[in-house]
Amino acid sequence: MNPGPSSRRALCHPEEMGAVTPFLVLAVKILGYWWENPLPRQAVPQGLTSLRAADCGVCHQEIYREWQASAHSQALSDRQFQAEMHKSPAVSWLCLNCHTPLENQLAQIAVGVRNNSTHQPLLRKNPEYDATLAREGVTCAVCHVKDGVILGPYGDSKAPHPVRKAPELLTEQTCTTCHQATAAYTDTLVCTFDTGQEWRQSPYAARGQVCSHCHMPAVTRPVAVGGPERASRRHLFMGSKIPKEKNIPAAHRAYYDLFTSGLAVDLRPGKLVVRNARAGHLLPTGDPERYILVQAELLDASGAVVDRLTHRIGQEWEWHPKARKLSDNRLKPLEQRTLDLPMNPRARRVRVTVENWRLSDQNAAYHKLSGVYPQSAVVLRMERRLP
Repeated sequence: MNPGPSSRRALCHPEEMGAVTPFLVLAVKILGYWWENPLPRQAVPQGLTSLRAADCGVCHQEIYREWQASAHSQALSDRQFQAEMHKSPAVSWLCLNCHTPLENQLAQIAVGVRNNSTHQPLLRKNPEYDATLAREGVTCAVCHVKDGVILGPYGDSKAPHPVRKAPELLTEQTCTTCHQATAAYTDTLVCTFDTGQEWRQSPYAARGQVCSHCHMPAVTRPVAVGGPERASRRHLFMGSKIPKEKNIPAAHRAYYDLFTSGLAVDLRPGKLVVRNARAGHLLPTGDPERYILVQAELLDASGAVVDRLTHRIGQEWEWHPKARKLSDNRLKPLEQRTLDLPMNPRARRVRVTVENWRLSDQNAAYHKLSGVYPQSAVVLRMERRLP
């Protein structure tokens, strides 16, 4: 799934345009990035009844359960995403190309735009739209089905369907098809996911450590029911450890323990050192609204808080009247930052808390998500005697 024209469908086929053919020249000018096009329609491979995840899960049971707990399975249903879609319905077709990437998942397919504007898409009704498949978001078939064949890490499986070994699945290209998208479409509409480029500039890229090393932990197990034990990877794709729903099943919650915060903290005399110790990209990465909140509370002998330090790591943007980045203090891979702790003679211990934030209180209120949507998660707690 190399990001580019080879993996995404070509836009503006004259035979598809019909009455909108006169707009062809204008249409091709703006639609030049791979995320602006869905992945090509995929037929159901021989031996299968559909492309739906539940059918895959009949044999790949453990992988299916992991995917159900992942953000990929909620790429469409996620409340924040739905709020963004309702805020800018005219350009929602762009967002759907990554949140429901297969043509099979799109009720309408953009074949171009009028007047060089993403707000004026030329949409073709998709007669092969599968609404159930669409609700699955980034589903199994997005990565594992191509040209009537199931792609996987092994090509010798005794499966009821055609199988082809696809080593490219374990490269960064499978992920950067969506997780590397940077463009501005209007003064206020900006798509800025630079994770792939951040990784390419990191020491991890030179070592050959790709996305799956961290976001798909290695495990040895049968890939399918009744199959031999083999090297496999968890299909969890977690990062921030912030769930998409307030109340998640206990079985899903257990998966979060498999992931460790990318941020490490260390205490030195009068100092708190924060370090991007484990992420192969900037920390945090992705959506510009994400940030990390580090709080150090100084405690007296009774345990009462006598002083505190709060440090925010992330981007700050102004969205109106024109979107522009105001500041960015994110940590590069392996970068560390030394913070001065308050000097308080009564302090005896320090309690450190690290929280990952997906959405600020202000933005949650704007999207009407306050109290109904998980905005943050505590990913690290420690308490130490002051050195």
